[in-house]
Order: sequence, then structure tokens, then C-alpha cells
Amino acid sequence: MQKKRFIIFTLFLLILFSCFAQEIQFNKADSTTKLTEGPYVFWENENVTIKYILDDNYISQEITVGEKDLFSFNLEGFDGDFEISSHPPKINPSTFSDVSKFFVISDIHGQYNRMVEILTNSKIIDANLDWAWGKGHLVILGDVFDRGDKVTECLWLIHKLEIQADKWKGKVHYTLGNHEIMVLQNNTKYVNNKYKKTAELMQMKVGDLYSQNSEFGRWLRTKHTIIKLNDVLFVHAGIHPKLLDYYSNFQDANNIIRDNIDTAKDKIKQDELLSFLFRNDGPLWYRGYFQDTKTSTQIKQDQLLELLRDLGVNRIVVGHTTQDFINPFFKNSVIPVDTGIKYGNEGEALLYENGIFYRVKINSDKEQLFF
Repeated sequence: MQKKRFIIFTLFLLILFSCFAQEIQFNKADSTTKLTEGPYVFWENENVTIKYILDDNYISQEITVGEKDLFSFNLEGFDGDFEISSHPPKINPSTFSDVSKFFVISDIHGQYNRMVEILTNSKIIDANLDWAWGKGHLVILGDVFDRGDKVTECLWLIHKLEIQADKWKGKVHYTLGNHEIMVLQNNTKYVNNKYKKTAELMQMKVGDLYSQNSEFGRWLRTKHTIIKLNDVLFVHAGIHPKLLDYYSNFQDANNIIRDNIDTAKDKIKQDELLSFLFRNDGPLWYRGYFQDTKTSTQIKQDQLLELLRDLGVNRIVVGHTTQDFINPFFKNSVIPVDTGIKYGNEGEALLYENGIFYRVKINSDKEQLFF
């Protein structure tokens, strides 16, 4: 009996060490390498201040953009051009019909190289990292932030693709995840040390990099938490049945979350409706579709199917809870797409095309999910 207990205790320690080592891996930094990071753009009317770090040196440049729809700039030490507009970004619709094809990835967590590999192999983008998918819809299902060390590169690429896709009558949908909200609220628990050092060199808090007057901040504050394409709902974590007790439709929830991103945590906690949306049972955190969770009570199949009927959809696509591969459940009503892109060497995508759902592997091989 003692030997059995010793074995179990040893296994527990090994698992604990593995998780700890993995978190260290996300945050390790080479102290001999000088930091180059950015750029971060801050607006004041039609003038911008471009801030960045080059070889450990903080640099700030002021530029007058005027009323240009698109303004391009490049910087020493950074690849490519960066495009911004003096016109604040608009809130796009949250519902689209007659979408012939969509491609979904989630929980990138700063793994820029893996994201590029997946999108390039499936010809969503070309070798120059430009939009190549015509009228298709690309869904980034939250959690681009935290853990990895190439969050800024991810954000600028998504920002660019969103502009380019519109020109081809395609769409890029970047929905909010819990880690977007955490960083916007200056919760740095999972922020890579690279960004803590960047903020320190700029004499800012991490959350200030994404303030309301920044390019990233004002862009992120237009994003939805829940969107609908055809008869499919997309949300980072999941929809609790109580959502429709509080709100008549998911668009209301989108608006309330967006309007309260900058609300003080104490006020959110004291308000029943806000507390529901921003905490464990809300669409940013809810894990009730999965068995192996300790934060939510698992939903029953009849409850889920009734919820989907009330929402006017047949399926729901979620991220947030990492799976080994894309494997639908609840009679193919739930499709989980977080398959470990955050680890840097794993991850799949969901493809809908010609009325068929596929799981797409990193090399672009695809398998039909259900018949």
C-alpha cells in the first residue's frame, strides 16, 4: 500500500513539475538578446505617436496622419509596412448569412509562426502573408494574447488581413477571449515577460499598451464576443443556458461586454449581470460543455439542444478548452477547435466548405468531421 501511495505521489509531482516547466517555457527570455518590440501606435486626433523598442532602446516618433483612409509606415529593425487609418474602426455586424466557406483557429497565445504556418499551408494567406482566400471568412476565436512572445506580430497580421479581406469581400472575425479581456484590464498573470519589459522601458503598464487611444486598443474594443455565420454560433469559451435569462439575444451580450471592458473590477463583481458575463459562467470563460473541468457544471445534452434552438442555430464552435484534436460531440452540435496552437508545435483548424465540415491538419490535409 505504501509503495502504491509513493508511486501515485511521484506521478503527481511529475505532472506538477511538467505544468510548471511549461509555464516557464512560455515566459523564458534570452538575457543576452537585446529586445526589439512593437510598434505601438497612440492617437491624438489626426496625429499619432509611434512607440517601440529597438535593441533595448525606447524610441518615440510623432507623425501627422491627416484624414487618410490608410496610412503606411515602416521602421528600422522591423519587417514590412504597417497600415493605420485616421478613421476609428467600426463595429462590424455579428451575424452573416450565405457564407460559403469559413476557416477557424483559436487560442494562438502569441505563437505567430504556428499561426502563419497553418494559414499559409491552407492557402488562407500567400507567401507574402497577404490575404489569398477571396470571399472566405477567417475566424480567430479569441486568446491571441498571453503566454507566447509574438503577440504583437499576431495582432499586426490579423489587423492587416482584416483590411485586405474586406477588399475581396471576405471577412476576418477576431472575437474576444478571456485573455484579451485580462490584458485590456491590466491583468498580467499570463503575460510573457517580453511585454512586461517593453512596458517598463516605455514607463507604462502592460494594459496601457492597449489603451483606448491606442491603435490596438480602439480596434480590440470594437470586437464581438459571439458571432453567427449561417446556422453556426462562434464563441471563445461557451454559452451557458442562463445567458438567455439575462439577455434576450447574444447581440445584447456583445454590446454589454464591449461597453464594460474598462469598468472597474469591483463594479463588475457587484453587478449581477456584469458578473455573469465576465466570470466563470460567461461566454469568455464557461467550460460546461466538457467533462474534465472543475470550473463549471457540465451541461446536459437536452439542455444544450434546447439552448441552440433558442439561439436559432444548429451548432456552436468553441475554443478555450484544449483538446488533442477537433472532435465534435453532443450529436455534432459542439465543435471544439482549441487543439494546442499555444504549444507552438501542435494545432488544427476547422474548415467549412461546400456544405461540409472538415478538421484540417497542419500540412493542410483534411478529414470530414461528420456525414
